Amino acid sequence: MCLKLTPAEAILHRTGPNNITALLHAPGGFDPKRAFFGVKSMVMASERFQRCIAGNEFTDKVQIDWTAHVAIVQDPTITQSAEILHLARHLAFPQGHPPWRVILVNPDGSGWSGLILHFDHAIADGTRMARLIVTKVLPQENDLAAIDDLPVLSFDQLQELGDPSQQSAPIATCRIPFDQLRARMPKAANNGDALLRLTRTVLDRCSAFGSASARRKNHATVARIVALNNAGQLGNHARMIKTDLSRPASLSETAMFTRHKAPLHETLRMAFARILPTAILRHLVQAEFSKPGIIMTIVPVSRLPKPLFGLPLAAVHAAAPNMGRPLIALTATRLADGFDVTVVAHAPGRKTQSNLSQTVANTLTAMLTEA
Repeated sequence: MCLKLTPAEAILHRTGPNNITALLHAPGGFDPKRAFFGVKSMVMASERFQRCIAGNEFTDKVQIDWTAHVAIVQDPTITQSAEILHLARHLAFPQGHPPWRVILVNPDGSGWSGLILHFDHAIADGTRMARLIVTKVLPQENDLAAIDDLPVLSFDQLQELGDPSQQSAPIATCRIPFDQLRARMPKAANNGDALLRLTRTVLDRCSAFGSASARRKNHATVARIVALNNAGQLGNHARMIKTDLSRPASLSETAMFTRHKAPLHETLRMAFARILPTAILRHLVQAEFSKPGIIMTIVPVSRLPKPLFGLPLAAVHAAAPNMGRPLIALTATRLADGFDVTVVAHAPGRKTQSNLSQTVANTLTAMLTEA
């Protein structure tokens, strides 16, 4: 039986590639057999990972060829999370197979060590994926899967799996502890609001954004959940809510993850967009996501440490799809005591600055310790 894409999922797929990528950092190494068992648990827990996408629907379930989707990269020259995350964002999916990949990086602990999860946004949004993983992908020590047949690649060989048609600004990562964040932004309504307003200050601090108007800098959009299926059922259930940072916060962090119905005008707009020619639709989507000064998505992983995929985790960094050219795009993974943040920054207009994302990340963390 085929599953129809929702209007939002059809738009995401048609205007793509729109992919979500996550890095789970496990310094010191991990058991690849246990991690692979976790990957299999994730795929078998959701049939969307077992289906291809054709037109506006998922196909019937297919037999998973694990060697096409999962690989081990063994290369001690990989040392930076931002480096491997930027590469992972541009990986092509295996042709003729469901649109996802998992890479187990340096399980022996040499260089950067961890797991890469890369999938088509039409499968799910980040919040639904996080809920699936924290409830279904917690393999125990004796939960192991054979890895003998999985391909073993170098960093250069992994690069060859990239999609040359995909281009994006460099990415940077940083850690934002909640205690330092709230001390720096004491008037913020919640942790998410504090991160937004700290980022707004960065737009004034960094000279690269000097030509952007105050109105654009104050224009932020935040992903908000509008519906949730039963636990374990993936889908896309978020819409972007516009926020004016020149005004006090009106949306609590808890409300961002509470079920809400999409308004009628939004439903009608999505239905109309679905029938537009792809070229026009892609142009409109890129233009819409280029308007804000800040786009932020918060991914709620866990308030308690858990061995996701069986990995001894130190950090979880997610990267949202490369859509439009906002001044700053943030994806913040909410853990027990802080955000693991990925940053993609764009200078106003069509200017390019190769180190701008890293400059923004450095400024964010430096501001936390200012008196």
